[in-house]
Amino acid sequence: MSRIRLRQKQLLLAGSVGGAIILLVCVSIGFFYVNNLQKAHEKEKVVIQEELKKSQKQLNENKVTVTVAKTDLNAGDVVTEESIETVSILASAVPTDLVDTELLIGKFVKIDVQKNTVITQSMMYDEEVTPNDLRNQEFRLVELPTKLLKDDFVDVRIKFPTGQDYIVLSKKKVRDLNNGTVWYQMSEKEIMMMSSAIVDAYINDAFIYSLSYVEPYMQEKAIVTYPSNLKVLDLIASNPNIIEIAKTEMEKRAREKLELDLKSMTDDERQRYLSGMTSEQASKENAYAESQNGIQGDTTNNALIDNQNNATVSNPNQQQQSNANDKFTDSVDTVPITK
Repeated sequence: MSRIRLRQKQLLLAGSVGGAIILLVCVSIGFFYVNNLQKAHEKEKVVIQEELKKSQKQLNENKVTVTVAKTDLNAGDVVTEESIETVSILASAVPTDLVDTELLIGKFVKIDVQKNTVITQSMMYDEEVTPNDLRNQEFRLVELPTKLLKDDFVDVRIKFPTGQDYIVLSKKKVRDLNNGTVWYQMSEKEIMMMSSAIVDAYINDAFIYSLSYVEPYMQEKAIVTYPSNLKVLDLIASNPNIIEIAKTEMEKRAREKLELDLKSMTDDERQRYLSGMTSEQASKENAYAESQNGIQGDTTNNALIDNQNNATVSNPNQQQQSNANDKFTDSVDTVPITK
């Protein structure tokens, strides 16, 4: 029994030593393998970091500082310091017509520009330097487009009975608009040109109208083609009041045309127009009518209109006499129309 136990102990000891040796070999091999993997990973990491540094350096060298819109800009807006900012982007993505930020301040935007859009020279325009002879002029005799709005751009034209059509004023901005009256800013030369056109239209039964631009901030200014009439200029020089006479006569013609258009409307057309009006527009018109006529309550009961109708019916001879006297009244006095 003692021999068997001794032999078993020897076998166990030999097995333990062998297992320990094998385990040590495996651990050694594993250590060297993991160590090599770590070294290889470190080398790859260093290489990648170096490549990243090189790439970042190249990117930084190829970046350019540009100006972008900080907020959405609409066509015609003025560029301010609050509406733009500077960012860095790749030089390959930069347009060729960049503009310095300082030079953008105070310029106008031609088109709608969305936020973060790079601003270029082609998107901007400068208003002309204000000349010393620039003045605000208002006209009631110009036939305006139906959908004309304030800040639109128009060409003012004159059309003769012969069909000849000329541009009198080119790309004028509508500074204000109210009930058929339009305001432009005009130089002395443009004022004289328009005065000549007004007298020309008065003498030759022409009419003056305007056409609006489709893309005013993209379209070029039209060339003025109206040749000032030397006889008209001589007439203006000899009788400056002829301009006012012509203006009044042209306004009268425009009013007569408006009244004819109103009379030609059918009841169905009037009803469709009235039904298309919003409640806000109706309330504004009612308030305006009340302030002008002093009427309280329902605006459909217009006593002033009734009185005028009654006066017209009760005294037709007086109306005929008034039509026979071809006169006009301005803010100064009454002058007979003579051609």
